[in-house]
Amino acid sequence: MVEASATAARGGWLRYVAAWAHHRYSSWALGAIAFADSSFLPIPPDILLVPMSLLRPERIWRFLLICTLFSSLGAVLGYLIGYALWGAVGLPLVELYGYTESFTVYQQLIAEWGVCIIIAKAFTPVPFKIAAIAAGIAAMDPMAFMVATVVGRALHFAMVGAVLFMFGPRIVALAQRYERPLVIVTILVLIGIVVAYHLR
Repeated sequence: MVEASATAARGGWLRYVAAWAHHRYSSWALGAIAFADSSFLPIPPDILLVPMSLLRPERIWRFLLICTLFSSLGAVLGYLIGYALWGAVGLPLVELYGYTESFTVYQQLIAEWGVCIIIAKAFTPVPFKIAAIAAGIAAMDPMAFMVATVVGRALHFAMVGAVLFMFGPRIVALAQRYERPLVIVTILVLIGIVVAYHLR
């Protein structure tokens, strides 16, 4: 995996990605995005975690730990937003992410099932910040929330890590071989997401 990573890092845009993965502040940036993703930012840390882990496989455990730790800490802020800042911050965030109609149901599920729902969030596409805010509104027991959050976040990033361990070299080889088409597809997907968001 290390050899494949080194080879991929020599070409095109992968060279710039590799440079960022080796930057002295890359771990801090990863932690900051993981923290913000669990509280208010619509950007998952996976967008940094995956390329950083592929290009620096010897530090993958460190990256997974950083994501789990800072994502769990960010969830505390999300909980506080729901608990104390719902009207000023929580409601606008829920509306921004398009969960206004389903949020009440989600809140009721957390109030009833608590820990199970927070942990199960690791297997769903629902943004974790929504779960954290809903837990705050439902006044879920803070200790139970933190335990469930750490377990759920650890499960999520462990699944990402398992995929990278199993398919990392293949992903890097494909990225190197189809570098230009991947860049074009990525740009088109991002444009599509922005358009879809504004037209919803």
